[in-house]
Amino acid sequence: MIITARQLQDLHKTHGGNGQVMLPYRARLTPLAADYVRARKLVLGYSDDANSGTPAPRAASNSGMGGSPMSSANDTGGPPVSSHEGAYIAPASSEKAVPQAAYVPYRSSPGSTDSASPTTGFLWWCDGPCGPAKAAIMAEEKQTALRPLDKPADARQIGGAVKALAGEVKSGRAAGGVLLVQNGALAMVFANRCPSLRAVMGTCLEAVEQGVQQAAANVLVIEYPYKTLQQMRNLLGRFLRAPRTLSEDVRRQIEELASCG
Repeated sequence: MIITARQLQDLHKTHGGNGQVMLPYRARLTPLAADYVRARKLVLGYSDDANSGTPAPRAASNSGMGGSPMSSANDTGGPPVSSHEGAYIAPASSEKAVPQAAYVPYRSSPGSTDSASPTTGFLWWCDGPCGPAKAAIMAEEKQTALRPLDKPADARQIGGAVKALAGEVKSGRAAGGVLLVQNGALAMVFANRCPSLRAVMGTCLEAVEQGVQQAAANVLVIEYPYKTLQQMRNLLGRFLRAPRTLSEDVRRQIEELASCG
């Protein structure tokens, strides 16, 4: 869903003109809409709650700015560029800095349940001194069953951390984990070699949701040097509280692929 400056202005008025606007988390902003946010210093919130009161804007294009209609990441064949936590602008405008939006807690859809019980919860591990990342973790610890993995915060310990996490998940003592790393390559490769783990890279909210919905991902990998505190909190909230069920078809394919090569 693409939001134009005019649509954003209408939504601002709908919400009382108080400087806060609630958008669907899949919303993407046109460059002019991003400029409007910066000029008015709006605080954008994101939710997938159909009853949040946000009118559903119609799909828009940037043809009025002398370009071709703006399309989503699936239409263009490439990933959109993040400008806010959960909102995006087209790749062509990626060089424009957009102010950070405030954190808005993830709200599950009506009828959904949390993915982990308080007795299991999730484990987290960081590979070094990551102040903002740990601040995001501490904020989430107040709302979810999240506890640290007893491994040294050292990038050289990534293999041991993944092995320990896999053992906790296999034994049923944990539902999954969060790996906060400087570089996600090794974390993704190592985690996805463990039969009990299914890792997803936290590049954006859509990637996290697709990983949970399609593969019941139980490990979130976040490259914290490239994320703000608010972005990490939004990624954590969506991952930790999303319901997850691994379909039999996907389970069968994973088992088949485990025996190849």
